[in-house]
Amino acid sequence: MSSTATRSADIRLIQDQSTWLQKALFALQKADVAHGKLADSRGEDRGPYVLKTDDTEISMEAIEGALEERIQELLTTTREARKAVR
Repeated sequence: MSSTATRSADIRLIQDQSTWLQKALFALQKADVAHGKLADSRGEDRGPYVLKTDDTEISMEAIEGALEERIQELLTTTREARKAVR
């Protein structure tokens, strides 16, 4: 496989990763909205949306922020790689 073909394949894989992370972010945001609607329907305080793992709580806000940051990094990498291929 030529160097240009390898770069193009790499760009596609980076784009795929970004696309799946964007879908994951969208799904997490939808889950957060559903969490809020459930709290509202029960007349409860919404409170922060967190995931619990063992003795640790991870806020959805932190996860979403990390995803957004990684997505932006991948998009930047893709743009730069496309410029280099041209």
